[in-house]
Amino acid sequence: MFEIGNLLFFKPFYFKNGAPPQNKFMVVLGQDANGNTLLASLPTSKDHVPSDIEVKGGCIEIPDRQVNVYVFLADENITIPQDGSTSFSFDVNTFIYGADLDTYPITTFHQQIADKLSEVELRGRITDDYFTALKECLKSSKMVKNRYKRIL
Repeated sequence: MFEIGNLLFFKPFYFKNGAPPQNKFMVVLGQDANGNTLLASLPTSKDHVPSDIEVKGGCIEIPDRQVNVYVFLADENITIPQDGSTSFSFDVNTFIYGADLDTYPITTFHQQIADKLSEVELRGRITDDYFTALKECLKSSKMVKNRYKRIL
């Protein structure tokens, strides 16, 4: 389930900063060398793209304004159907910000599932085209920490 390229849905997700748990998507972007820690993004519907910039699908990179975001447009099928399921698309434009990547220990998620604190659903594997474009967008940005670029 926690494989690179998977789109997961947590019911609920427990934030590292102690914010109240809420249902949340996660994109698994990579794993550390020993496979115990995930590099991931929590996509959001919150649009923080400057208002004078057109929001379009794909990578928006404006280094002099410290903007790095990958946009999944609403109703675009972004996953490969698995096990008889259909492709997944977000209902609204959804954003992955390079500055918001983080790492998460896999054991924490397994413990939350075992303790019935959280359920995790696999919504699909992101298509190769979308996933490659997302990773390239993040790897080429100054907004992404170097230690995360190495995992990508």
